[in-house]
Amino acid sequence: MTNTDFSQAISLIESARRILITTHIRPDGDAVGSITALKTIIEQAAGQKQNDCVVQLLLLSEPSDNYMFLLPDETWFLDEHITQEQIDAGQLDRFDLIIIADTCAARQLQGLSNYLTQRTKNARETNAGILVIDHHLSGDAIGNCQLVDTDACAAGEIIYRLCRRANWPLNESAASALLAAIGTDTGWFQFENSSAQAFKIAGELLEAGAKADRMYQKLYQNDPPEKLQLLAMTLQTLELHCDGQLAVMQITSEMLAKSRAKRSHIENIVNEPQNIASVIAVILLVEQDDGSTRGSLRSKEKIDVNMVARQFGGGGHARAAGLTIQDSLPIARKRIIDAMIAAMS
Repeated sequence: MTNTDFSQAISLIESARRILITTHIRPDGDAVGSITALKTIIEQAAGQKQNDCVVQLLLLSEPSDNYMFLLPDETWFLDEHITQEQIDAGQLDRFDLIIIADTCAARQLQGLSNYLTQRTKNARETNAGILVIDHHLSGDAIGNCQLVDTDACAAGEIIYRLCRRANWPLNESAASALLAAIGTDTGWFQFENSSAQAFKIAGELLEAGAKADRMYQKLYQNDPPEKLQLLAMTLQTLELHCDGQLAVMQITSEMLAKSRAKRSHIENIVNEPQNIASVIAVILLVEQDDGSTRGSLRSKEKIDVNMVARQFGGGGHARAAGLTIQDSLPIARKRIIDAMIAAMS
């Protein structure tokens, strides 16, 4: 699906004087890289035209430590710099434009979704815009302008194309952030979404000053010991089903406490079983603090895990998707495994 009205998006951005940029909860590399690059690009473009433009980043939850280096010091975090109550009271009304990157799903904007829904309804009366930039298959009717391309390898790809279409400057800092966005969402150009376009853009980002080796080291060779301890414990839970084609792992609250790992350290653990030759689908189940269960789904081929996730109110991509259900881990485990086996049969 493609809905890319770059002209309207450019007009919204260039006419705004106060811009808030945000992304989904549990932000990954594409989310963090995209919003950081967009802030830099917009500020540089405004500076060239001698326009006074303030751009503020807001994260609804903390990203993995591996991505923190990308964020500017003045980044806001929900509950630390602004509360949901303040948001609901209208404190974000001062921003002419809100940009949401890497999602268009209300369930992934906890703390902000109610405000965005109301702001979308009032957009015509208040001239307060909401721009969505996303590449996922599932989403909601948020915003009055959407740049959605489900064929794009990452939100970072769409932002790069927006930058070039608008003829905005792209410095080394923005290029590095976009390389992080595209690189992480393509598994450093190993996943199915590593298109010719993705490689072409990556080359142009390197020409703009991004350093692939330094970025890779910061993203993938910078883990604390606690994360490796959690990985070792998680691999011990590995079970194979369907003649070795389905891998299932789980992480309990007890495992997190014992390893002293953060929940943000869980990212990418789901990819480990895909190194097994027979495995074509993976389920990682994570026990949440409130007793619910978070599921991360991956597949190599044939299996559309987005369709499986959508059965439980989740979503994502055909090869990578996620979901959260209120069931305890043992109950959720059976339900999700059954749904995946049905999809594989």
